[in-house]
Order: sequence, then C-alpha cells, then structure tokens
Amino acid sequence: MAETPRQGGALRELRRLLPYLRRYRSLVLLGITFITISNICSTLIPRVVGRTIDTLRVETFTQENVLALIGEILLLTIGSGFFMFATRRTIIVASRRVEEDLRNDFVNALQSQSQKFFHDRSTGGIIALFTNDIGAVREFIGPAVMYSANTITTFAFALSFMVSLNGWLTLAIVIPVPFIAYSTYKLGRKIHEQYKRVQEQYEHITTHAQETFSGVRVVRAYAREESEDMTFADESRTYYGRNMKLARYNALMMPAMTVLFNISYVIVIGFGGWLIVKDMLTVGMLTQFFIYLNQLLWPIAAIGWVTGMIQRGAASMARLGAIIEHVPEIRDTEFTNMSIKELKGSVSFSNVTLAYPTTTSDGIGTMTTVLHNIDLNIPAGTSLGIVGHVGAGKTSLVNLIPRLYDVTDGSVRIDGHDVRTIPLGVLRDAIAVVPQESFLFSDTIRENVRFGNPDATDEDVLRASSLAQLDGDIVNLPQGYDTVVGERGITLSGGQKQRTALARAILDDPAVLILDDSLSAVDTDTESRILRGLETVKHGRTTIIIAHRVSAVKDCDRIIVLKDGKIIESGSHNELLTLGGTYADLHERQLLEAAIQ
Repeated sequence: MAETPRQGGALRELRRLLPYLRRYRSLVLLGITFITISNICSTLIPRVVGRTIDTLRVETFTQENVLALIGEILLLTIGSGFFMFATRRTIIVASRRVEEDLRNDFVNALQSQSQKFFHDRSTGGIIALFTNDIGAVREFIGPAVMYSANTITTFAFALSFMVSLNGWLTLAIVIPVPFIAYSTYKLGRKIHEQYKRVQEQYEHITTHAQETFSGVRVVRAYAREESEDMTFADESRTYYGRNMKLARYNALMMPAMTVLFNISYVIVIGFGGWLIVKDMLTVGMLTQFFIYLNQLLWPIAAIGWVTGMIQRGAASMARLGAIIEHVPEIRDTEFTNMSIKELKGSVSFSNVTLAYPTTTSDGIGTMTTVLHNIDLNIPAGTSLGIVGHVGAGKTSLVNLIPRLYDVTDGSVRIDGHDVRTIPLGVLRDAIAVVPQESFLFSDTIRENVRFGNPDATDEDVLRASSLAQLDGDIVNLPQGYDTVVGERGITLSGGQKQRTALARAILDDPAVLILDDSLSAVDTDTESRILRGLETVKHGRTTIIIAHRVSAVKDCDRIIVLKDGKIIESGSHNELLTLGGTYADLHERQLLEAAIQ
C-alpha cells in the first residue's frame, strides 16, 4: 500500500531531513564555503580577461603585462577547480552518510512495527521505498544542495560584478529572470505530482515481480506464465507511460531556460554595442558581460534540474517519513517494567478477547472477533496441546504471547506480569515460535539453524538438528550443513524447512517454545521421532504445540480444543477421549484414516 505524502509542498516535506542534516552540518557548511570560494575565483576571471583585452588596445602594453594577466587567470582557474573538488568531497560525502542513516532508520522502523503494519502494506512497496526513494533523497542532499549553492553564489558574485561595470546593462539583462522563475515554479509542481505517480506505479511493478518470483513454482504448476507475462507487460507499459510524461515535463525545462536566456545575449549585443559607440563601455567590459552570461547559463539551466531533484526528494521523503515516523502500535511505554530481566515461562490468559480490524467487500471497516473470553493457565515447565479446525483461533491465541498482537480485552501474563509491561526485548528473547510456514534465509543450513543463537558452536547446531530429526536428511545433501538452501529455502521440501526452523528454535533455548502446526509437513513416523526428541527439550520448558493431528499433542500435560475462538474442551488426552466430544471424534477419524492408508 503506497504511503500518501502530506500536503504542503516540497519544503514542508524536506523539513523531515533537518535532523539528518544537523548531524553533518559541518560537512555541508564546509562544502558551501568551498563552493563560494570556487565561485569567487571563477567570477574574477572575466575581470582579468576584460583588463587583458583593454590592455592590449593600449600602445604602452608590454609582454610582461600580458604574462602577468595570464598568470592571474591560471591561478584563479586552478583555485576554482580545487575548491570545486573539495566541495564534492564534503557535500557528496554528507549525502552518502545521510543515505546510510536513512537506510538504517528505515530498517529499524520496519523491525519495530507490528504484524498489522505489514498486513496493510505490500512487500514490493516497501522494497521500492528502500531502493528508489532513499536514492532520490540522497540526490537532493548531494547534487541538489551543491548546485543550489553554486547557482546562488554564482548569481550573487556575477551580478554584483556586472552592476559595477554598468548597472543599466545589468538591469536590462535580468529582464527574463522573473519569467524563468515563474516557468520553473509551474513546471516544478507538475514534476512533483507526476513523480509521485511514477513512484506509485514503480511500487506496483516491484510488488508484482516480487510475488511472481516468490511464487514461481505455483505459476508454473498452473501454467500461468503467459498470463503473468501479459500482466507484467501491462504494468510496465503504464510505468513507461508515466515516465514518459515526467520526461516531457523535464524536457520542457531546459529549452524554456535556454530561449529565455538567449534573449539576454540579444540585449547584451544591442544595448552593449550602443554603449560602446557612446564611449560608455569598453570592449573589455563588454567581453566581461558575455563571459558572465556564459557563467550564468549553467546555473540557470540547472534550476530546472535542481527543481526536479527537490520535488522528487520531497515526494520520496514524504513516503519514507510516513514509515520512519510511524509509531509502532506495540512498543515499550512508560508502563513497561524495565526491571524485568528474565522470564521462567508461566503463561496465563485472563478473560482474553481479540478482534481484528477488517474491511467488507463494500469497503466498510469493521471489527472481527476471533477470540472470546479465553481463560487459560499454563504452569512453567508444562506442555499444552491446542487442536481445532482451520479458523478456530489457534494461531491468534499464541500470537498474543510474544505480543505480535495485543489483546482487545483481558490480559496475557507471563510469570504474573502482564506482557504489556514486560520489555519487548526480554519478552521475545524468552519465546521461540516455529510457524507452519517456515521462513529460511538464502544461506547455508548451518547458518539458518544458528540464527536462533549466533554464538552457538557447531556441536550445538548438530545437537539441535538431531533433536529436530534434520540430521538424517543433511547427510544426503551435496555440502551437508554448508548447503545453501536458496531464497526462502526453495531447495528444501516442506518437511525439511519445518525441521530446520524447529532446530533453530531448539538452539535458541527459550523459556517458552511454541510449535504452530510446525509438524504438518512431515509424515507420522518422522513426527513420532521428532516428538520423542522433544521430550528432552520440553523438560523444564513451557511448550505449546498446535496441531491438526492428535498424535502430535496426545502426550501434552493438557490439551484444549478451540472452536470459533472459544475453548470448548480441556483436559488430558485420556480425559478428552472419555469425554467423547470433538477431540474424541477427531481422534477416531484420524485412527480410521491411518488404518485405511
């Protein structure tokens, strides 16, 4: 979902950059000082050239006079070039550092957001912000600031020297300037609006590409390659069209500047020539006017280019700022008890209700309640099994423990502390969740397992893999534990991915271990071996197992059955079988299915 920039113009959005610029203000100010010195040198050159020409017209000039003037020009040229180099070494460096800070703040902001935040946004849109928009902001801080300073100082020095030569001729030359300013303002607004539309379409393309690449096996399985190609081509065509419109606006800027600027040349030739005839101006002075006009050509032409960068930077900063400044719904607050440093794992739910905001097909926002008045106590070191049909609320229930969501009503407590008062870092360090859809990084199996504990030794990795029944598969892989699994573990089967994620959680050594249907992709024999291995892991650790198969939870100290967000049965395996309710029916049906197979 694209972020909508706040209204109020480019400068209002760019105020968000002030905290970043303040960190490197010494570099920026030094760069502006250097460019000022560079422009002083460059604007002195025409005066020396003018004196040289007028000197050559005097019969008393000598070779020494000419050589001295040439030496002045060379020194000023070298000085201008040196300080321009120094400018780039300061302002461009500052822009790169701000870019680095923005990237870090952007990633940190994303890491702190709740699950709901990501439900409302597409992955492709976030990637587009990270890659494209941060670069646009860097271009504003670097080239745009540098060329803006260059334009202002060049105008100031060149115009002051021109006025000292002849005020009336200078006044006549600057007649086109208001028209240039107005044209820049009008085109700048159009560029700003069109650039936002380009960025929005770039998000659509990035999202579509990311989803297509991630789901390439599904696309091929349903023979949808041609359809996906056509959809992507349509998106690309729209992106091309919007870029072409932006290019047309940008293309208008330079010709408009050039036409208006050339009017000044006509004025210099006509009015300046008349002044020479009247002995009110020398040839050398007229030459200075021509050189100053040439020096002003690039700054004036750069107005359009810089305006475009400012508008793009403003649009991008608005989108980035909406992420960076977004206050996480779930965070540490003034009510957080920072004295809590460790948790043992006693979990309790007290009258817990959970509702999600949803949108109907008519676009009307509403709240959907998924958990109703849950009361549950899980003593530290015990195990709880949770079963129920799809949509019963099993995952929603366990997501409340690490505060992936917060309760709508009631409270969840660990060791007697409301989870909302436990520091998030402490809370989540004490909990390991193995989801049904296991995520693996494009790295080796060893590093994927070690992600649960970066300080773990190779022996620790081997032990955790053995408990997760992963070691038997690894011996058949090309490089064993050093086999790279590809993006999202694409080279592994569903069961292998789940067992890798399980090994990662075991290695984490948490106080609370949650298996969210994480054995669904393994066969019953492998499941039995994993559960036997987990007996060692479960000892002294609070363990919650969500499963569709009764065999995965039957050895738990307590089992609950969820239906429509409510606990409808609770007890041990034998107690629930004796009860003869939903759990017993599920058990009988699964025994029958196993017998048929």
